[in-house]
Amino acid sequence: MCATSEKIRTVRLYGRLGARFGRRFELAVASPAEAIQALCVLLAGFKRELIESRDKGVTYAVFVGNRNLIKEELELPPGRGEIRIAPVLVGNKRGGVLQTILGAVLVVVGAAISYFSAGSLAAVGVGMMQMGAAMMLGGVVQMLSPQPRGLSSKDSPQNGASYNFNGPVNTSAQGNPVPLLYGEMLIGSAVISGGIYAEDQV
Repeated sequence: MCATSEKIRTVRLYGRLGARFGRRFELAVASPAEAIQALCVLLAGFKRELIESRDKGVTYAVFVGNRNLIKEELELPPGRGEIRIAPVLVGNKRGGVLQTILGAVLVVVGAAISYFSAGSLAAVGVGMMQMGAAMMLGGVVQMLSPQPRGLSSKDSPQNGASYNFNGPVNTSAQGNPVPLLYGEMLIGSAVISGGIYAEDQV
């Protein structure tokens, strides 16, 4: 690394890292990745804390000034801002686990009722087993399927203009409010529904 690109930079730790290892460090580093490597060498247990925190549902975001860096930007020179490392909660895909476990319990209880009642409560046991199997299947599907994104209050930046209608960008995301117009329209429209009908000319 070129010595001219390395200057003394302030590295701040937040959350559990800051409480355990200290909040402020002055390091001669050329990039945020190098700052993290330096902290791993200088602070006993820092690297282990970074690795094990993922199992606890915590990951870390790296900021330079107010800008949150993506993984590819960690090797780049940070500019003039402070390097800040802050904890971020990670959402583990645990949706459906409870439903699957509850379904398995219902199947076992239903089988036990059917077996130990000598047939007198077999209908109840079979019903419980069917309900448990359905819950297990639903839980597995819930674990495998992606989580739906919430409704966005703004349109996505990839939302392009349609050449079927006049005006600027005239499509909107699902769930956005639809304006009610009285009088002449001097602005872009929000198309609720549109279609193309093709037929052969005779």
